[in-house]
Amino acid sequence: MRQWLRLHRLAIGSTLRLFAGSPVASGLNLLVVGIAVALPLGLYTLVANLQTLAGQLPTEAQASVFLTPSANPADLARVEALLKQDDNVTHYRHIGKEEALKEMEQSSGMGELLAGLSSNPLPDAYTLTLREGSPALLDALGNKLKADPAVDVVQMDTEWARRLAALIVLGREAVTTVAALFGAGLLLITANLIRMQILTRRDEIEVSKLIGATDSFIRRPFLYFAILQGLLGALVGFGLVAAALYRLAPSVAQLAALYGEHYALSLPDGHAFGIALLAVTLLSLLGASLSVRRHLRALD
Repeated sequence: MRQWLRLHRLAIGSTLRLFAGSPVASGLNLLVVGIAVALPLGLYTLVANLQTLAGQLPTEAQASVFLTPSANPADLARVEALLKQDDNVTHYRHIGKEEALKEMEQSSGMGELLAGLSSNPLPDAYTLTLREGSPALLDALGNKLKADPAVDVVQMDTEWARRLAALIVLGREAVTTVAALFGAGLLLITANLIRMQILTRRDEIEVSKLIGATDSFIRRPFLYFAILQGLLGALVGFGLVAAALYRLAPSVAQLAALYGEHYALSLPDGHAFGIALLAVTLLSLLGASLSVRRHLRALD
């Protein structure tokens, strides 16, 4: 056991000397690995933040119904009867022309301009709260309301939320694809870097084999090198993602404030961090193992 620990301690010391012997090259290699990690991780972070934003949206489906400007009280009564008969409508609110005009004057700050109009251009409207937001029920309700001659426009206010949900699903698929591509790239990058290390130390390896060093003894420093490079490269990638979020945070907060909301970008949670760290380490170790095995066989 003591001898086993000693061999691993020697391998770790040799790995650290490899890093210290060429700091510029080692730094560039870590930057390459970090970029390969940062791109899929950054995309995952974007999708995760979109999913968090979608979770803050109202869960109840809503709709708006705008009547024609010429709608009369009989038309209003008929539309209200349709709304009362529909089981999917849990609540509705009538917004009259005058009320809508007053709300526009208060919100737009153009009271003097609107006061100069000869007639009220706004129509009567209804805001609806629906029991379910499935596409079939929304389409059925919309078609029934549009069939009434007094109804001009039916706007489903949850349509954009459904588009956002579809965008999140697409983003997840993109994350998987990009992660697979960059994972393969990381494996090849590590294999090539280890190949360069082996070629650089070719004479040293040949001498070690002549004096009886085993393949395991020769292989061990390169595997530790790959593990250390993967861990440090992953940390560089996390740092790049954090720096990007820090730079984007003020703009996102300002945009949210314009909509009367408060939203801040967040980094991936510890679970995602751990999975990414493990995946990068395993890919680096696999690439190093394949490269070392191939070149040690060539030296036999």
